[in-house]
Amino acid sequence: MGGSRSIAIIGASSLPKDASYTPGEYLPGYINVLISEGDGAPTLSFTVFPEQTMTLVDGEPVSENPVPFSPANFQWVAESFGIITQDSVDITIPGVLDVHIQTQNRLPFNIYSPEIGPYGSLDRLPLPLRWWVQSLGSDAEYEYTILGDTGSETVSGVGYAHLEKNWGAGFPIGWVWTQGIAEDNQAQFVMSTAEVDFGLFILNAWIAAYRSPIVSWDFIFTMPETVIYTERNACEGTFFFEIAHPDRRLTFDASAPPDTFGDVSTPSEDGFAPETGEESFSTTVEVSAYEAESLVDQRVFHNAALEFGAGYVCE
Repeated sequence: MGGSRSIAIIGASSLPKDASYTPGEYLPGYINVLISEGDGAPTLSFTVFPEQTMTLVDGEPVSENPVPFSPANFQWVAESFGIITQDSVDITIPGVLDVHIQTQNRLPFNIYSPEIGPYGSLDRLPLPLRWWVQSLGSDAEYEYTILGDTGSETVSGVGYAHLEKNWGAGFPIGWVWTQGIAEDNQAQFVMSTAEVDFGLFILNAWIAAYRSPIVSWDFIFTMPETVIYTERNACEGTFFFEIAHPDRRLTFDASAPPDTFGDVSTPSEDGFAPETGEESFSTTVEVSAYEAESLVDQRVFHNAALEFGAGYVCE
């Protein structure tokens, strides 16, 4: 948002281990606000763990998991801290920070079928973990105030917003996530690779999407005849991922200064584990698209996001 500046807001609820869900009950939750001026600046991390959170749909407590291929229409409420919806954020961490964001002109993951996300037809299956991308680049207005002993600072502006969510019965044992929007919003990308523990086996899952005026490509680990190659080094802030298909190839080459990462908490069986993830918004990502080994599109995204989580963080 706002040139080099980035703001990220994470809001989440957790059902305690071995507990059963009752619609209308409060769940313990997690709020994380990340702010970076980009261009090598550190990522400021503000965290709080609300005791009472709830998700509403059409004003009523959620009674079932999100219905595949249905419009996003929800309120995530954290008592005494604020509300997040599919197109707005109003969050306060008392005495620390206020942040307000309003988005419009959603850019769906699939512009031809707006209610289809990264999983595609897999959303019909009872998978233990879901990933939904609401928008690859909505228009956004924002304002935040950082409070301190010597006074407060309010910053406001306009930019573009990436909107997504995860839900399910568990979370990967290790992952990398990266995302970027071009300064003019004419190109966007998002991709993630993760190890998911199914009990009897560990699945190496990955999903990638790249949009530009030249190509609009999606890749997923279930595609036949697809080969990947990846390298990652969280301590050096580097990540490389290549997807090779018989007629197309897509690469992501990401690098962020190690001192620009801010801490995030990640889901676990016992709630949200503090400082088990790290995220930078000073990442440079070069995305290259090839057809029949000929380079057809290449773009460098500046001040993109790069996150290492759980087993993939720098030790």
